[in-house]
Amino acid sequence: MKNIYKFLATVLCAAVVATGCIKETFPTDGATQDQISESNTALESLVGAIAVNMAYPYSAFGSDENMGFDFGYPGLMCALDACTGDVICTAGDDAAGYDWFWYWERGTMLGPTMAICPFAWNTYFAFMKSCNDVIGLVDMNNPSLSSSEKLSLGSAKAIRACFYLDMARQFEALEVTDEAAAGKYDISEVKGMTVPIIDETTTEEKARNNPRAKRDDMFKFILKDLDDAEMLLDGLSVKKTVPSKAVVYGLKARAYLWLGQFDQGTKVPVGEEAYKLAAEYARKAITESGATIMTEGEWLNPTSGFNKANNAWLWYLPQTAEGITNLVNYIAWRSSEATWGYGGKFVFEGVTTKFYERMSESDWRRKAFVGESPAAWYKQHASLTNLTEEQFMEKVPPYANMKFHPANGNTVSYTIGNVTDVPLMRVEEMYLIEAEAIAQYNEAEGKRLIEEFMTHRDPKYSANNKSNLIDEIIFQKRVELWGEGIVFYDFKRLNMGIQNGYTGTNVPSDSRVNVSGRAPWWNFCIPESEVNQNLALKDKNNPNPDGLIKLWK
Repeated sequence: MKNIYKFLATVLCAAVVATGCIKETFPTDGATQDQISESNTALESLVGAIAVNMAYPYSAFGSDENMGFDFGYPGLMCALDACTGDVICTAGDDAAGYDWFWYWERGTMLGPTMAICPFAWNTYFAFMKSCNDVIGLVDMNNPSLSSSEKLSLGSAKAIRACFYLDMARQFEALEVTDEAAAGKYDISEVKGMTVPIIDETTTEEKARNNPRAKRDDMFKFILKDLDDAEMLLDGLSVKKTVPSKAVVYGLKARAYLWLGQFDQGTKVPVGEEAYKLAAEYARKAITESGATIMTEGEWLNPTSGFNKANNAWLWYLPQTAEGITNLVNYIAWRSSEATWGYGGKFVFEGVTTKFYERMSESDWRRKAFVGESPAAWYKQHASLTNLTEEQFMEKVPPYANMKFHPANGNTVSYTIGNVTDVPLMRVEEMYLIEAEAIAQYNEAEGKRLIEEFMTHRDPKYSANNKSNLIDEIIFQKRVELWGEGIVFYDFKRLNMGIQNGYTGTNVPSDSRVNVSGRAPWWNFCIPESEVNQNLALKDKNNPNPDGLIKLWK
């Protein structure tokens, strides 16, 4: 039977009080310029706090609301993956009642007046405020900036650019081509619009009449922040919990990859020019980082696999012991071994049957997913899990993931097992961006690059029999970065669609949707509370996606 939370949102929607960008922009306390000038350590601490707070639970709605997806940036990563249909509840209909990411799988209750809608908006702008606070305390034009000040300012600008890059891609309204929805989903009034820009100079008066930035203006702003960060961080040694110069290059690669889909732009590169820049900056990120591609042993390690940063990770969030709960946490959702969370007790996030069947049997990444027979998987791969055979057979369903493990392989204590690192950027993504971006204008070279990358994953791999090279590269990206909150943007820009309703599907019945091209809910809505505060947003919201796509039966 469905849990009542799925119906609670309809009751809460009228009472939502957002912490939107206007309310969160203007601090009433915190460090002053004089305090910061006296202590570079204080400034660095402010930047370090951004990373810690990004993974803190209840950052958007508060603990009183107890929303199971509300755990900061990692929660957003999970929501984005749910949008694609690649990450599903593998434990069936009864367990699906515990799946807090169902809203994004199904595309429901995400309209402007609904309780779930403010999640992304509130989370990003709360974090954005922290970046703006730091940026406002340091004079970029001061020729006497210390290394510490450069590091802090460069990090804050890079993080802010990351946030705006995310929001620009989430909120920009792109055409919906599905026949069932297209006639009821009109973006003519908002096409090419992203989100309002709130920076360190934005006054309250401006914030209350601040229009959505057009794509060109937004990406000009993002790329300027990244240019500044690149200059400030040059030559500095940076911990991986904040962006380095290599991460700045990686963010530029993501930005230009998005811009490559467009054929019109006046202030930023688009089309082939953008794809060439995406490939260029992906390669710069690889070279600058000195990172190495994860090995099979690292990928499948049951005690450190995807819970501990390694040389392939360019940027990660540190999950602190002080900022965890048993349920509202990344690993509590992602790990099938965690005995305390929704993920390892009820939902068991994993892949669809079609996704699994498409993976080559000679690709060792396939071992990270249980497959049709848990008994057969355990017999072959017992060394890849921290569960005993009895535990495994008692609870793990077919097609669940064994990619994400609790810290140190501890499956008993959430105070230990939940304290993991969360990957934000890996070098593998850069190799895959480079391959796809080049394939967009030079298929032969793109084919060579994806085959070269796949030598690290599948000794028998060949792209010769792939009819659509771009689709093939993206599929390998989906496998490589499964569960890491990255590929939503590829789905949206490439108009990929969802096909989770079919005979033999293992997707719960309330999430079986087939969408030809972009799903309407991939164009995120601005919460009504924000529209009511910002006059410039009136009649400039994305269309309500609720109810446009029917379930497959």
